[in-house]
Amino acid sequence: MKSSAPYGWSLGLRARSAAEASSRVRQGFSAAALDRLRQRLDLSPEETAEALGTSSRTLARRRKEGRLGAAESDRLYRLARLYERAVEVFESEDDARRWFRLPQWALGDRTPLAFARTEPGSREVEALLDRIDYGVLA
Repeated sequence: MKSSAPYGWSLGLRARSAAEASSRVRQGFSAAALDRLRQRLDLSPEETAEALGTSSRTLARRRKEGRLGAAESDRLYRLARLYERAVEVFESEDDARRWFRLPQWALGDRTPLAFARTEPGSREVEALLDRIDYGVLA
């Protein structure tokens, strides 16, 4: 079941509406938001860069600057939203974290983390989470 919690709340991406979330993405999230998600998903720096479609060097530079660019923020927000949905579905951060790393036959035996690197892929990961949540064969 979908939560009524504000967008990105648990990861400090606080936005009370889609319009506010969109504005925050365009402004760029702080490097601290990236670190929170990285820690929650237990990602290495290389995995984090890959998930955000950038290089480790670029992320290191963004860390120094203190803020992500709009494209990286968009990908961060997308991944954070999926992670929060997975926690909601599995009712456990550990189970959600594990699920993101396990190949899923419904995703062509790719991991949700890898599949979610694009907007169409993230939509399919979200649809899979919805099917799991509603007890439909996933």
